[in-house]
Amino acid sequence: MNEARDLLILAAGRLPQGRYGGSLAGLGAVSLGRAAVEGLLARPNLPRPGSLIWGMARSHTQGMNPARTLALQAGLPFDTPAFTVNMACGSSLQALLLAAQRLKDGAEAPVLIGGSEAMSDTPHLVPGLRWGFRMGHRQLPDVMHHDGLRCPVTGLLMGETIERLAAKRGVTRIDADTWAAGSHRRASRADFRAELLPHPALDHDECVRQEVTVEDLGRLAPVFDPHGQVTAGNASALSDGAAGILLARREQAGGAVPLARVLGWSEAGVDPLDMGEAPVPSVRRLLAAHGLTVADIDLWELNEAFSAQLLVCQRQLDLPEDRLNIAGGGVALGHPIGASGARIVVTLIHQLRQRGGGLGVATLGIGGGLGLALLLEVSA
Repeated sequence: MNEARDLLILAAGRLPQGRYGGSLAGLGAVSLGRAAVEGLLARPNLPRPGSLIWGMARSHTQGMNPARTLALQAGLPFDTPAFTVNMACGSSLQALLLAAQRLKDGAEAPVLIGGSEAMSDTPHLVPGLRWGFRMGHRQLPDVMHHDGLRCPVTGLLMGETIERLAAKRGVTRIDADTWAAGSHRRASRADFRAELLPHPALDHDECVRQEVTVEDLGRLAPVFDPHGQVTAGNASALSDGAAGILLARREQAGGAVPLARVLGWSEAGVDPLDMGEAPVPSVRRLLAAHGLTVADIDLWELNEAFSAQLLVCQRQLDLPEDRLNIAGGGVALGHPIGASGARIVVTLIHQLRQRGGGLGVATLGIGGGLGLALLLEVSA
């Protein structure tokens, strides 16, 4: 690729993330996405996007093709194509990969990508009601649980797969609680001002608990197995949020100053029972393709769906702790599923900028046994 066709990130921002049932509850994922798009495009000197690709993993009640709705509500012209991606936790990172490929293939204008999730607003369903109930009890499946937290291939909840993976890889409860407390500590000390977009209902990440200790976390009961280790304190916080990124070729940037350059990406699949370690083959594939080693990467963002899951990946890849999730992760900040892929990229970019630039990798595991990884560069 010649320099004029380099893939550049021209803008990257996110909303403050709200706790489950907190300040953003009741607004819906379309509204959160609209706020992110409006906030991102309000930044000066940005070219208008020619299309929008948006991640959302819990779109029930948000209308058909929520990406198109939020695009028009945010003021994009009627001739702006938009579509929604559901790849569970990887939804908005996959949106970025799709945009990058389109731009490499010659898309005429920049592409706006991102994701939003209103986990507080996921509904319960009434299967069978369409044809009528005559007698007997009925269930009300929780969309959050049924279509998000349980793997239909294995029949296990995500947390149950992590219990198995942690036992298999030798990660202990104290290991997970120690990482979780550190995630809150790092998030409480981080400077997020450059990446946060305004929202009238919330001006800070609502899930972060500055004073939480390993001892506090140790008193919580396991959720999935009475003899296990995954608790509400060392798993990612259920949350509401949105994040957006404007991606363009250098020739399309106009007067915008690029934040980062996309160098490559990779995808991988593993046994669904081992879904938590899917970032491992994805990262290895990415580094090999670019002739890099772990030591060449200045910062890592590895989504904290569960502390134990992150530690499994960190140990297999030998990632240095002082370069990994230095601003905290999903355990402290929350994991609004459809937004998280874009969120970790946004944070990675701005943390690299604060440190004077360098190479960064954003990666996550996805229910069903999938992994994605993105390599980018921030200039000094």
